[in-house]
Amino acid sequence: MNTEIRAAATAVIIRDGEAGIEALLLRRHRQLKVSGGHWVFPGGGIDPSDYLGGSDDELAARVAAVRETHEEASVVLDPESLQFLSHWTTPPTMGRRFATWFYLAVAGPEHSEVVVDGEEMDDFSWATPELFLDQHRSGEIALLPPTVVTLTELARCARAAEAQRFYREREVPFIAPRISKHNEVVCMLYAGDAGFDAIDPHIEGPKNRCYLEAGVWRYEFATE
Repeated sequence: MNTEIRAAATAVIIRDGEAGIEALLLRRHRQLKVSGGHWVFPGGGIDPSDYLGGSDDELAARVAAVRETHEEASVVLDPESLQFLSHWTTPPTMGRRFATWFYLAVAGPEHSEVVVDGEEMDDFSWATPELFLDQHRSGEIALLPPTVVTLTELARCARAAEAQRFYREREVPFIAPRISKHNEVVCMLYAGDAGFDAIDPHIEGPKNRCYLEAGVWRYEFATE
């Protein structure tokens, strides 16, 4: 039975802090059916009204990312300033599926005040990508694979301008994960991984995958 895939959009908001680049994550209310209790980037489903009377999917995604960010965190973004960085589709084996456009947004002084809506999101945090990943590895916070992968990429950048340059210079990936097991551990394979086509994580070669170990996602990327 095929599960309907809903279009969605996310804003990856970053800024330059004293310790380097920082990202904004919001905590989804624990009572929510989808990813309750997880820390995520602001975002949500694309509504028909986001098309503004047209049919441009990418433009509607930008509008949705801006709208959802304002609804969830009271932060106002400029849709034209958003930088398309990735597109993720939930694997077929998952209950609810989304095709999500991810956009990078650099926060200025006007974005300093964050107020969560208290219904869908109940908390927020600005922190370095490394700190969020460390908190996830220790079990302190729950993250989803797209968040882990994006934070890992951002952790390689010292400043916001470097992150903008990184995403500008690489080809935008459209990621449709394939799930298997490796040594009895759940393994989520992405395009570019040697085992992606065969859905076999045992195949030697380049790595582009996430492992789920004791409730914690670990991203592994290697070109050889």
